[in-house]
Amino acid sequence: MSEIKPVLPVGLQSFETLRQRNAVYVDKTKYFQTLEETSDVIFCSRPRRFGKTLTVTTLDAYYSGNASLFKGLAVEESISSPDFIKYPVMRLDMSLAGGSPTRQILEESLRVCLNFSAKRHNLSLSSSDSAIAFTLLINDIYEATGKKVVLLIDEYDSPIIKILLRQRVSDEDPLLLETREVMERFYSQIKFMFNQLQFVFITGVTKFSKMGLFSQLNNLVDISLMQNFDAFMGYTEEELTDNFAYFFNNATTLFNMNGNELLSKLRNYYNGFSFDGVTRLYNPFSINYFFLDKKFKNFWIHSGSDKIIRKFLRNKGLTIDQFPGMEVNEDFVSNPGEIDDTPPEGFLYQAGYLSLRSKGGGLYGLDYPNFEVRESLSRLFLQNFKESRNNINKAGQELANHLASCHVPEIVDVLSKLLYGICSEDHASANHLNHAFQLDDNFAKSSSIDQSKKELGRLSTDFTEWMLREKGESFYRSILHAALWMAGGRTTSEKHESVGRLDIEVVFGGITYVFEIKMTDDVAGGPVAANAGMKQIHDRGYGLASDNAVLVSLAIGRTERNIVIGIFEKDGQEMCIIPQQYWKYLKDHNEKTKVPAPRHPDS
Repeated sequence: MSEIKPVLPVGLQSFETLRQRNAVYVDKTKYFQTLEETSDVIFCSRPRRFGKTLTVTTLDAYYSGNASLFKGLAVEESISSPDFIKYPVMRLDMSLAGGSPTRQILEESLRVCLNFSAKRHNLSLSSSDSAIAFTLLINDIYEATGKKVVLLIDEYDSPIIKILLRQRVSDEDPLLLETREVMERFYSQIKFMFNQLQFVFITGVTKFSKMGLFSQLNNLVDISLMQNFDAFMGYTEEELTDNFAYFFNNATTLFNMNGNELLSKLRNYYNGFSFDGVTRLYNPFSINYFFLDKKFKNFWIHSGSDKIIRKFLRNKGLTIDQFPGMEVNEDFVSNPGEIDDTPPEGFLYQAGYLSLRSKGGGLYGLDYPNFEVRESLSRLFLQNFKESRNNINKAGQELANHLASCHVPEIVDVLSKLLYGICSEDHASANHLNHAFQLDDNFAKSSSIDQSKKELGRLSTDFTEWMLREKGESFYRSILHAALWMAGGRTTSEKHESVGRLDIEVVFGGITYVFEIKMTDDVAGGPVAANAGMKQIHDRGYGLASDNAVLVSLAIGRTERNIVIGIFEKDGQEMCIIPQQYWKYLKDHNEKTKVPAPRHPDS
């Protein structure tokens, strides 16, 4: 008799359905006893597509005493014991009420959630008021069964989150305030009915202190960051190799890799989520779709609306290189703030786009979990400046090819094309100081660098020059950083060296690239700026820690809003790169530039 082929749990969020179809289940029931011993009321937050619904449905099947579903699992013995006590379960999926446009619709949606549990126990709702109906339903189930009720709430924060992410509303938005009021009143009923409740488990993406749960339920324990539950959801590497061995072995053949090689690539792409700063996890959604699609692609970030996070990056004026290495303490980790008024790093952390890295002593560093998240965010960031997604994807592939082949002129050419596609308003904002200072309207409307200097005449010339240079460099550095990251390079901005900070370091396929960026007023000043950048690289010894690092100095003109000239050094040989449109100008003025003889891109 042939062995039964396992099934991937793609799209299966119900534990009962998953087990009936012989789909792979990574056993998390080993945590159930510890859950019960920890508290009668448990809260756990995790990013989307991380197994929250599967956990809730597993707890539902467990407390309902459906022993046949748990054969071979950690709780098989306890659920099969004659002493095991079944409890009536009330499971609420609050995503059904997510994003309700009015208070009335929200109330009706909450009643729909409750009605599923009422019908399950052959009961009817006793009130049109959702909060009162919630209270009465708990009591009715308790009286009908003679047993305390197990209450499981999935996506408890969905009614709030879907409003915030769809509209990015203010904290005083009427709909947001009404939704909070309704949900706080709804959840407060748990406290009043606690004598009728055996166990309460609540899960969602984030922790809303203003929803009434955390202020009114004194015995609620948040296990989100506890080391005892570090792998309660998500896959550890051991769980991956043990449970997906059939699919893993097939993948090694398909990709012509040995097990260690495939595991290393999977780790780079999909591992790295951490909720205690130590244990690293794979996102279940990405792993399941990888084995289904048999391609290294970005799955998780596209499981939600990427337009939402793209707009968030743009509206907040964020760059993707500002977060890795950011230091946070335990207070931030345990309470990063309300998702609508938390700082950007708090929002991205709670949503799963940033993860924890323990630094010891109660301190943590933030970082992107893995290549999938980092590369996807890079693309979204660049799409804020260049509308065509196809162009962005093409540029990423071209950059990857040129980085692997160490074709520096072609790398610079792709970067130049990306900069060329940025709209004029974004370029202008990079070359003005009206965001840094409260300046008059005439200055704010000015697009002239000379006018900027004139208006800032009350400041020292050196300070004015420094501010204009720093503001411009940071903007263009973030664009180039995102592009190089998107291409798959291990990219670091403003990397600390013993004698300074280099602008960008990229490691790709064993090749290290060092980029220095210098701003210049226009193309005429490009050669001087590029030479200054290369001199700085040598004077400060950037790249010396790597064997045969490729050194690249780029001059970006404010007037041209692009790379006007580059100098790179490879294997001890220095050469110029001049974009086609500036070739004739710099060739005519070559004797004044004091740079090596220009190399035409086509020569």
